[in-house]
Amino acid sequence: MAARYPGLEAPLVMDPTEASINNTFDRLVLCLNDRRVQLINEFKQKQKDRQAAETVRIKSLEELSNAKANLQAEMKQNLLHSMRENMMKEIETKIKQLEVNMKETEVLFDCNAQKLEEAISVLGKLVEREIISTPNYPALLQPSISVGKRFCVEGIAYDETSQRIYVADGSICVFSITGEYIDEFFLGQVNIPTGIAISGEDIYITDTGLHCIFRYKLPNFNLITKVGKKGSGKREFDFPNSITIAPSKDVFITDSNNNRVVVMTPQLKDKQYITHSTMTKPSDLKFLDNKVYILSSTDNPCLHVFNSTGEKLRSFISCGKQGNEQVRNCYSFCFDKKQNIIMGDCYAENIKVFSQEGSLLHTLGDTQEEDKRITPWSIVVTNDNKIICTSFGTKFGLHIFC
Repeated sequence: MAARYPGLEAPLVMDPTEASINNTFDRLVLCLNDRRVQLINEFKQKQKDRQAAETVRIKSLEELSNAKANLQAEMKQNLLHSMRENMMKEIETKIKQLEVNMKETEVLFDCNAQKLEEAISVLGKLVEREIISTPNYPALLQPSISVGKRFCVEGIAYDETSQRIYVADGSICVFSITGEYIDEFFLGQVNIPTGIAISGEDIYITDTGLHCIFRYKLPNFNLITKVGKKGSGKREFDFPNSITIAPSKDVFITDSNNNRVVVMTPQLKDKQYITHSTMTKPSDLKFLDNKVYILSSTDNPCLHVFNSTGEKLRSFISCGKQGNEQVRNCYSFCFDKKQNIIMGDCYAENIKVFSQEGSLLHTLGDTQEEDKRITPWSIVVTNDNKIICTSFGTKFGLHIFC
């Protein structure tokens, strides 16, 4: 009987002889040894596979741990961002509430201040006092500072940066905000300096005698540019009364006898000419909330308002000498911090304060004393609500209401 065993090249023959048995045993030993080597190799390969799998597992665990850490960090960052956004929203809400409270307080304060002003005004009239107290206007009916008796004064400009007052009176005089004389510049090229405007280190002066515009460099008044001559064409003027610097830094000039406003660049190059059929002999202009306010002392009403495109929006504040007008004659005006209109009424010899609706709010400078009368010509208001004006007539000079 023959049988086959794995690893044997030939079938075993059941031979009972000793040689046959030994031969069969040797063959079995070889076969088993080969099988052992095969199993050892398979075991080593499985160990390698297991180590590789373990390496992959460890790497996967590390990646998982890193991913977990990154996720935790991201969640923490998102949480902080969310908390910050919530805090910002809460702060904004509190700020808005605070603004509402402040507005309510301001309204209440203004209301109480108005009542207090009315009460003190009545009391002042009863005791014939000239001093009143309001939060909105200078405390004195008469100027607290008056300077000079020799001026043939015209225009005035105030430089908030240096806190200096520039006055045109044939020359250019410079004063401090307290009325202290600082310097005087005799400009040989200028005949009758009238309007003054300051823009940075540049000072612009209109000359109604030579009908031209000068541009000087501060602080030494070095001449940069002179533009214009008498006429009605381009770069010509006929009594250029006032000059104003726009928010855009353009220069606006009231060309009075030509019934127009001339717009020039800061370098005094031609830019635009503004005219309107209802506006004659403009004497002053100012800017407020993207609107141009132009004053004409010969018109009634005398104050015209235009938008940025040149469209006329309205005219208000009656002017004339019939006795019932709001102002008799006015050549200059300005705005205070509350956008009220401050006008110098030279014929009435006082300064009037109007609301944007044209209501008369207050009058400064009224007096029966001849030597204390002022005839306001040019007028400005400082950031801290001081009213500064030049005066001609019985009381030439510079006057500061503070």
